[in-house]
Amino acid sequence: MARIFVTGATGFVGRHLVPALLGDGHRVRVLVRSAEKAQSLRGLGCEVVQASLDVHRAAAGGTANSPDEVWIHLAAVHRGPRDLIYRTNVEGTAQLLRAAQGARKILYLSTVTATENPAWPYAHSVWLAEQAIRQSSLNYTILRCSVIIGPGDPFLGGLVALAQRWPVMPIIGSGKTRFQPISVHDVVRCICRAISDPKYDNRTLALGGPEILSYEEIVDAVLEVLGISKRKVHLPRRAMRTVVRWLERMGVQTPFAPAHFLSHDHLGQSPTVIEDEFGFRPQTLREVLAPLQGSLYCRGG
Repeated sequence: MARIFVTGATGFVGRHLVPALLGDGHRVRVLVRSAEKAQSLRGLGCEVVQASLDVHRAAAGGTANSPDEVWIHLAAVHRGPRDLIYRTNVEGTAQLLRAAQGARKILYLSTVTATENPAWPYAHSVWLAEQAIRQSSLNYTILRCSVIIGPGDPFLGGLVALAQRWPVMPIIGSGKTRFQPISVHDVVRCICRAISDPKYDNRTLALGGPEILSYEEIVDAVLEVLGISKRKVHLPRRAMRTVVRWLERMGVQTPFAPAHFLSHDHLGQSPTVIEDEFGFRPQTLREVLAPLQGSLYCRGG
């Protein structure tokens, strides 16, 4: 078993990944900002380094010359001020790469929306982080994921909240933007395999679930599982973006992260990519939704 260092351990994917790593017998160190969250991770059996990626210093304080064999980089800022996004996602990744010298491998959880286009700060910052990882001396695996779903996820959780609380169900633009939703449990299985098998070294894989669904089809599935009949209203993309920014300034969070406004599809390599590359059948959207009965999908669940 390996010594593994994890960033983003308290995020959506990290909350599912860390117990899986510990369950596999790995020794896990985590980078966290919050003292309260650090305590809960210590309770699981993790060693904790309390620091932050969004600073102009050695973000992974105390990790230099560490004996960690594998680094798993999940931490990222998806929204907010442009300088914070780049400082965390690009400069923070560069800091980690310097601290990780001597490790066997780094695994980076990226997104299928990664792009060279700086008009989209999050997608561009992730693309720059990928380039830095590829140019480092470390073996790497980059997993570019479509929208990740599961208990506590902000995307479907936000849709459930809208369905339960709003008088109508908003649909962004045409609603035809395509997604390939992937279960967080399947992402965790892929990560655990990728860090232990050298066949995934120095590869970038675009992961998605077994279905390609439009945004409106995802909304319909959520309404069906909840047993809710609600009128859908199509709102212009640009107008919706303005509304979301206004709501966020008021402290009201929505499921619509900036990347979800992109007109580009959010697709992996193919609907069979996980079976082809990792040898198991991933869950469908309805398989993820069915046992949750809606209520557990609220944020933080």
